[in-house]
Amino acid sequence: MKKNLFLLIAFLTTLNNYGQCFTKANAGAFNGVAIKPNGTIWGWGNGSNGQLNNGTNFDEYEPIQLATTADWSYISNGNGNTFAIKTNGTLWATGYNVYGSLGIGSTALGSDVFVQVGTATNWKEIAGSTSQTIGIRTDNTIWGWGQNDFYQTGSGTCCANVLSPVQIGTANDWKMVAVTKVSSSFALKNNGTLWAWGQNICFMLGNSSVSVWQTPTQRFPDTDWKTINAGFGHMLALKTNGTLWAWGCGGEGERGIDPNSSYAGSVPNQIAGNWKEITGGDQFTLGIKTDGTLWAWGKNDYGQLGNGTTINTFTPTQIGTDSNWATVSAGRYHVVAMKTNGGVYTWGDNTYAQLGNGTATSTTSPGLLNIAGCTLANNEFATIQNNIVLSPNPASAEVRLRYQGSATVNTIVIYDITGSVVHKEQPLAASSFSAVLNLSSLEKGTYVVVLKNNESAVVSKKLVKE
Repeated sequence: MKKNLFLLIAFLTTLNNYGQCFTKANAGAFNGVAIKPNGTIWGWGNGSNGQLNNGTNFDEYEPIQLATTADWSYISNGNGNTFAIKTNGTLWATGYNVYGSLGIGSTALGSDVFVQVGTATNWKEIAGSTSQTIGIRTDNTIWGWGQNDFYQTGSGTCCANVLSPVQIGTANDWKMVAVTKVSSSFALKNNGTLWAWGQNICFMLGNSSVSVWQTPTQRFPDTDWKTINAGFGHMLALKTNGTLWAWGCGGEGERGIDPNSSYAGSVPNQIAGNWKEITGGDQFTLGIKTDGTLWAWGKNDYGQLGNGTTINTFTPTQIGTDSNWATVSAGRYHVVAMKTNGGVYTWGDNTYAQLGNGTATSTTSPGLLNIAGCTLANNEFATIQNNIVLSPNPASAEVRLRYQGSATVNTIVIYDITGSVVHKEQPLAASSFSAVLNLSSLEKGTYVVVLKNNESAVVSKKLVKE
């Protein structure tokens, strides 16, 4: 028994060295979501508004599967909600719904399970914010819903909340959308022009004489815009030639300029480099250059710049030396990034377990996120794998266990490092369940939680009692 347990612990330690196979990974305000090649969606971090679709408002310290089906093609985050599109084009939402930001036709405060948004079957892209949401359908029409006190839903009327998606204008040549957290919305057209509407914080829409734009209005005369991304109160845009431009708020250097010389800007300033991917958080910015290197600048109080410090900088600073970064997504104060091999890395603020690493400790450098079912050494498994999540881990008084797998479990056993059984209980035989384990009688140290079917081990996980 002792030999087996030591081998088990060695195996678990080795497993942590592998990454995961994802096709998309996003940061919400205080959580993260990702989608696998097999069409399953996963989430972690803050669940206080029901944004993790887990039927509760608990935080999740490690990634959990957000839905049992494997027919999802797209996932994105609002400030406290999650939006997902199925392969059949239907749109689903869960989480924060104050002001009608879920678009489900209700004034309910929120939902802790996915609810379908309308009946349309042609959704393509969603951009969510603190209170308003903008979406594009496959026919390239644009739609808005949620809070509308500053015309941010683009309908040209004010100020009643819009509880269900309403088409913005009649144009059908929209390409991409982005929304700030200060009640302004932006969109690109297929012809490379940039359009905006809503509130004019930090001159995001224009000079000081503009307070709001009621409907989409062209922002600059340029016709070579390729990609846009919204920070909390600043905007980022890439041109087709790979140049990066920023405007709006810049009090912490998030626009790539010294905040003492320019706090806010209505005219885009260029940030040197040749870029392919951009993202903005709350007063900080990250970008991936065409050579695959990752860079960050702006506010850094939680280590969100990923450079191993908590020192602010207003010039791009490289994160490590790797040159295989594929995507990057900023939350409020944390970051979720993916490499070309499908490995997902997180860093920054971890107050709500939004780093997904089993702890609530913030980090200043990228850390590899581990999840059951796929490693960098293998392709995505075709079958459902047995998955056990312990949160928090390390734990003190109690730990919440969540199991979802292909095998039935009828016994939970905790072993100490000597191989002795220190806890045993028998839940209802099931292939999916949650349980709360009382750890008050255990000494501080390392343990192994083993889920069994009769006497056969199904899955196991290391647990640290602090």
